[in-house]
Amino acid sequence: MQNSMLSIATALALLVLSGCSTPVYENQYAVSEGWRIGKVTKLVTAEEFLKTGSPRCQEMEIRPTDRFAFIQRQVTRTRGHFAKVDPDSGIAVGDEVYYNAWDCDQPQMVPRLLKGL
Repeated sequence: MQNSMLSIATALALLVLSGCSTPVYENQYAVSEGWRIGKVTKLVTAEEFLKTGSPRCQEMEIRPTDRFAFIQRQVTRTRGHFAKVDPDSGIAVGDEVYYNAWDCDQPQMVPRLLKGL
Protein backbone atom coordinates (compact mmCIF):
# COMPACT_ATOMS: atom_id res chain seq x y z
CA MET A 1 0.00 0.00 0.00
CA GLN A 2 2.79 2.41 0.91
CA ASN A 3 4.63 1.66 -2.37
CA SER A 4 1.53 2.40 -4.44
CA MET A 5 0.99 5.72 -2.59
CA LEU A 6 4.63 6.62 -3.21
CA SER A 7 4.25 5.75 -6.90
CA ILE A 8 1.13 7.89 -7.19
CA ALA A 9 2.81 10.80 -5.41
CA THR A 10 5.85 10.52 -7.69
CA ALA A 11 3.67 10.37 -10.80
CA LEU A 12 1.71 13.45 -9.68
CA ALA A 13 4.92 15.36 -8.94
CA LEU A 14 6.30 14.56 -12.40
CA LEU A 15 3.02 15.55 -14.02
CA VAL A 16 3.01 18.91 -12.24
CA LEU A 17 6.64 19.58 -13.16
CA SER A 18 6.13 18.70 -16.81
CA GLY A 19 3.04 20.90 -16.99
CA CYS A 20 5.01 23.92 -15.77
CA SER A 21 7.80 23.67 -18.30
CA THR A 22 7.70 25.71 -21.48
CA PRO A 23 8.93 24.62 -24.91
CA VAL A 24 12.45 25.48 -25.97
CA TYR A 25 13.19 25.47 -29.69
CA GLU A 26 16.58 24.19 -30.85
CA ASN A 27 17.67 24.03 -27.17
CA GLN A 28 18.07 27.82 -27.03
CA TYR A 29 14.91 29.75 -28.03
CA ALA A 30 12.55 29.55 -25.03
CA VAL A 31 8.88 30.40 -25.44
CA SER A 32 8.95 31.84 -21.92
CA GLU A 33 11.53 34.40 -23.16
CA GLY A 34 9.35 35.53 -26.08
CA TRP A 35 10.58 33.28 -28.90
CA ARG A 36 7.99 32.14 -31.44
CA ILE A 37 7.89 30.48 -34.86
CA GLY A 38 6.49 32.36 -37.83
CA LYS A 39 6.64 32.57 -41.62
CA VAL A 40 8.22 35.43 -43.56
CA THR A 41 5.46 36.94 -45.71
CA LYS A 42 7.19 40.03 -47.09
CA LEU A 43 10.64 41.65 -47.31
CA VAL A 44 10.83 45.45 -47.57
CA THR A 45 13.37 48.27 -47.49
CA ALA A 46 13.69 50.64 -44.53
CA GLU A 47 11.83 53.34 -46.47
CA GLU A 48 8.90 51.00 -47.21
CA PHE A 49 8.89 49.81 -43.60
CA LEU A 50 8.71 53.37 -42.22
CA LYS A 51 5.76 54.14 -44.52
CA THR A 52 3.73 51.28 -43.02
CA GLY A 53 3.63 52.94 -39.62
CA SER A 54 4.33 49.61 -37.94
CA PRO A 55 4.99 49.76 -34.21
CA ARG A 56 8.63 49.16 -33.41
CA CYS A 57 11.10 49.15 -30.58
CA GLN A 58 11.93 52.74 -29.73
CA GLU A 59 15.65 51.98 -29.32
CA MET A 60 15.93 50.34 -32.73
CA GLU A 61 18.14 52.30 -35.06
CA ILE A 62 16.91 52.21 -38.64
CA ARG A 63 19.45 52.90 -41.38
CA PRO A 64 18.46 53.50 -45.04
CA THR A 65 20.18 50.25 -46.06
CA ASP A 66 18.24 48.09 -43.56
CA ARG A 67 15.74 45.50 -44.74
CA PHE A 68 12.80 44.18 -42.78
CA ALA A 69 10.79 41.00 -42.83
CA PHE A 70 7.13 40.85 -41.99
CA ILE A 71 6.41 37.64 -40.10
CA GLN A 72 3.04 35.98 -39.71
CA ARG A 73 2.18 33.70 -36.82
CA GLN A 74 -1.04 31.71 -36.63
CA VAL A 75 -2.53 31.58 -33.13
CA THR A 76 -6.26 31.84 -32.56
CA ARG A 77 -6.12 34.61 -35.13
CA THR A 78 -3.32 35.69 -37.43
CA ARG A 79 -0.78 37.93 -35.75
CA GLY A 80 1.95 39.92 -37.45
CA HIS A 81 5.42 40.90 -36.38
CA PHE A 82 8.45 42.42 -38.06
CA ALA A 83 12.20 42.02 -37.71
CA LYS A 84 15.36 43.44 -39.21
CA VAL A 85 16.98 41.11 -41.70
CA ASP A 86 20.70 40.50 -41.61
CA PRO A 87 21.83 40.85 -45.25
CA ASP A 88 23.95 37.69 -44.98
CA SER A 89 21.14 35.56 -43.51
CA GLY A 90 19.71 34.35 -46.82
CA ILE A 91 16.19 34.64 -45.39
CA ALA A 92 13.49 34.76 -48.08
CA VAL A 93 9.72 35.04 -48.32
CA GLY A 94 8.15 31.76 -47.23
CA ASP A 95 10.93 30.82 -44.79
CA GLU A 96 9.99 29.72 -41.29
CA VAL A 97 11.94 31.61 -38.64
CA TYR A 98 12.27 31.98 -34.89
CA TYR A 99 11.66 35.52 -33.76
CA ASN A 100 11.56 37.26 -30.40
CA ALA A 101 8.50 39.44 -30.06
CA TRP A 102 9.41 40.79 -26.61
CA ASP A 103 13.03 41.85 -26.43
CA CYS A 104 14.60 44.53 -28.60
CA ASP A 105 18.08 43.63 -27.31
CA GLN A 106 18.03 40.04 -28.56
CA PRO A 107 18.55 39.01 -32.15
CA GLN A 108 15.15 39.66 -33.69
CA MET A 109 14.97 36.72 -36.08
CA VAL A 110 16.91 33.58 -36.91
CA PRO A 111 16.28 30.92 -39.56
CA ARG A 112 14.48 27.84 -38.30
CA LEU A 113 16.54 24.70 -38.68
CA LEU A 114 14.41 22.04 -40.28
CA LYS A 115 15.17 18.56 -38.99
CA GLY A 116 15.53 15.65 -41.35
CA LEU A 117 16.50 17.51 -44.51
